[in-house]
Amino acid sequence: MRGIARRLRSNFGIRSSRMTIRSHLAWYWRWLLNILMMAAVAGIVWWLVENSYRITGFNREEARQQIADLSEQNATLKRDLEAARTVAAERDRQIAIDKAAQMELARSVTQLQEENATLKEDLGFLRNIMSSGATPEGLGIANLKVEQDGQPNEYRYRMLLTQGGQRKQDFKGKVQILARVASGGAMSTLAFPDAAAGEGAGAVEFRFYQKVDGRFRIPEGAALRGYEVRVLAIPGGQVKLSRSVNLQ
Repeated sequence: MRGIARRLRSNFGIRSSRMTIRSHLAWYWRWLLNILMMAAVAGIVWWLVENSYRITGFNREEARQQIADLSEQNATLKRDLEAARTVAAERDRQIAIDKAAQMELARSVTQLQEENATLKEDLGFLRNIMSSGATPEGLGIANLKVEQDGQPNEYRYRMLLTQGGQRKQDFKGKVQILARVASGGAMSTLAFPDAAAGEGAGAVEFRFYQKVDGRFRIPEGAALRGYEVRVLAIPGGQVKLSRSVNLQ
């Protein structure tokens, strides 16, 4: 009996546990309330984003206009840059053309100076002949020169052929250069023009005088030790005149 009485006092007496009274709310009302709260928060955020320029003093339309202006200026600068590059490239090409023309002009001037000097030598020789009133009998060679031309193995020769005495007819023949070259400790003789060039190569025909010039090339690494100039008669190939020059 005492145990039953103790239980009753613990459940219904002053010392009994407290009770909590809660109002019951349906689940769909709770979801609706959550959705409304989320919509309200989203609306507030949207309003803050849309009206942030009013709060911070930022004008979105003005910013858009500035971006458009800057884009247009950027496009204009790009066009100007491309035009400047085109002008610069054209100017570089023109400068290259001008330099090439100047180099060609310098070479032409040098060549003309050399030809002028040669003509002066030939003219001086002819004046001496005319002033003396006598021309050496038969064929003669004057102002003979053989010089390097460009590369070390390229040479240029020039001379003035004359014919004195009785000139009943023109002299017909050809000029041949025999070059003595050293290569690898051995000596050899090369003929210019060679036989493969034909009989017409190096041909001359004159009665009083004729200027002769040409070029020949020796093998790479060879050294020119001397040369011989021959004037051959055509037809027949008889040697009418020869002159030898030793360089070393």
